[in-house]
Amino acid sequence: MLLALAILLVLKTVGVTLLSYRDYFPPNFRADFLLGRRPHFFGAYEWAFYAHIITGPLVLVTGLLLVSEPYRRRRPAWHRRLGRVHVLTVVLLVAPSGLVMARYAMTGAAAGASFALLSIATAACAAAGWRAAVQRRFAAHRRWMVRCYALLCSAVLLRVLGGLFETLGLAGAYPAASWASWLLPLAAVECAWLIPTRRSHPRRRQS
Repeated sequence: MLLALAILLVLKTVGVTLLSYRDYFPPNFRADFLLGRRPHFFGAYEWAFYAHIITGPLVLVTGLLLVSEPYRRRRPAWHRRLGRVHVLTVVLLVAPSGLVMARYAMTGAAAGASFALLSIATAACAAAGWRAAVQRRFAAHRRWMVRCYALLCSAVLLRVLGGLFETLGLAGAYPAASWASWLLPLAAVECAWLIPTRRSHPRRRQS
């Protein structure tokens, strides 16, 4: 049930992002996300913004397939091909564009620092997962890629937390939500899946 709910939230976030394209092509500076961004939009931010909103939904969908054990077993060749595209997209487009956008976070330096660290951590996990796969350390590869996808899903949790805080009248808590959106899923992965797996295979621990 929880897994089905998580998948629905991911797909809903992808759908909402795609529907928002009508405000982004061309940019509508009266739309919620672009409000107040006109002064710095054109230039590096514009490139980062479009790279992020196009590739972000893509890696959320491909990540769903890649972390699926049944898909990996039934389509191992496609898992490898899709995995290469996924990692390259994260490392070369999603993470760098997020890092550029972090500099212009509208809610201040705390949120900007959170998004910057999130971008770096996501790229690092993807790169580590790629390296482990090349070295045929598949248990480590799966762990790194699950971490990577948990970080990618911060976009999903940020929407949930943002809506919750707005409902509770805590609009100023967005910086806290930006940190919680990736620290909580990362901690959940470590506690609920990775730590028990390591304990059940003490002699196979790989970073």
